[in-house]
Amino acid sequence: AVKECRLKAKPSVGVFAGTFDPIHDGHLAFAHAALDAGLEKVMFLVEPRPRRKQGVRALEHRVAMVQLAIAHEPRFGVIVLEQARFTPHETLPVLLRRFAGYEIALLFGDDVISYMVDHIAAWPHIEELASSASLVIAARNETQQKLTEKLEILKKHHNLPFRYQFVEPKQTIVSSSAIRLRIKRGQKPQHVPGEVAAYIEDHGLYAVGEIIS
Repeated sequence: AVKECRLKAKPSVGVFAGTFDPIHDGHLAFAHAALDAGLEKVMFLVEPRPRRKQGVRALEHRVAMVQLAIAHEPRFGVIVLEQARFTPHETLPVLLRRFAGYEIALLFGDDVISYMVDHIAAWPHIEELASSASLVIAARNETQQKLTEKLEILKKHHNLPFRYQFVEPKQTIVSSSAIRLRIKRGQKPQHVPGEVAAYIEDHGLYAVGEIIS
């Protein structure tokens, strides 16, 4: 059995930061799995200028697509912060103030967590993240056991008090890049809500010749 550090007993709000260019069924499946794991709500934090990603669509388009995708789930919400990028040092205090009285749970894919634990020195202020928020990790490529071992080593040798749990979203074989490529090839998007597909078509997003603002 996989050992997990469960989230605290007080109500938890999940914060799912990402580009969402576009939001797709995999994102939504992860958020639903987080709700099933005990979170009260999940807030999609749309990053204005994500790290290591060039040519993302205008923020208003990505926020609009998220709003359309979550319109039928009252436990989902969307937030946009003034910071251009999510950082534990700058963003966590804002989230803690906004959701006072809640445990903050950050939603991450296992690829992000695996990179984080393998390159811990590249994550400034990681102590603030470990002490101020819990982690909800989507188990996809890395095994839960392998990630648990890595996290427990960090807790023991770096004194990082990570609190985490794993979820297994039902829909995982999908990516925003594959959706964008499909549209660029002139095909209909797959694995996105119908309202999002209609928005993409109405605004000519991801098509050949698209002008990115």
